[in-house]
Amino acid sequence: MAEQDLAVVAVQQVLGAYLEPDAARQAAALWQPLPPTSAGQPSLAGLSRYCRQVAQQFNLQGREAEIHLQIIRSLQRMASGAPAVQVSAPVAPSHDARIVQAIIHAMERYVEGALGPAFLAVRWRQGLAQHVGQSRLNAAERQRALSWIHAHGANLVGDWPARGAGTSLINAAYVMLAQWLGPVQADACLTRIVRECEQSADATLHRARSYL
Repeated sequence: MAEQDLAVVAVQQVLGAYLEPDAARQAAALWQPLPPTSAGQPSLAGLSRYCRQVAQQFNLQGREAEIHLQIIRSLQRMASGAPAVQVSAPVAPSHDARIVQAIIHAMERYVEGALGPAFLAVRWRQGLAQHVGQSRLNAAERQRALSWIHAHGANLVGDWPARGAGTSLINAAYVMLAQWLGPVQADACLTRIVRECEQSADATLHRARSYL
């Protein structure tokens, strides 16, 4: 197999841990590898830009560095002729969990953009965890949500349906959003987030409005 074909396979293998199969194939198709280096290994030039592009189009913001590292490892394994191994990335979340994750990650991203250097991710997560602890979630749901909030890279596991646990978790995050940005700006922010999800290349996120 050509080196560039190997690179596409490696990229798709990694993205398969974060996206549904169709979305992973679409994301991998965006990868435009340069000719191999003199040592015969796939060139990694442009990989950071590619990871940012994928994160933006498929609502994986905040996961760029993690995906970047996994792709490098996969490319290096394939280039060395090592057998393919399971990528040590989180198990892909359910459709409901992915929508909830995308909305809450986007909230954090908007707060960070609004506050700039004044934004501290650890304070955001601590506040979110506090509101989750006071939410309507049952004990098991609350524990899964807290594990996700504090895990830095793991996916949200379990069932998070609209008008159920998924909506409750988003409501808890929205309270945080309003506290940090004010209610007017928080409403505008949430409207933009839903619109972004509905226009996403990942069709799973098109149902975002039903979770509000």
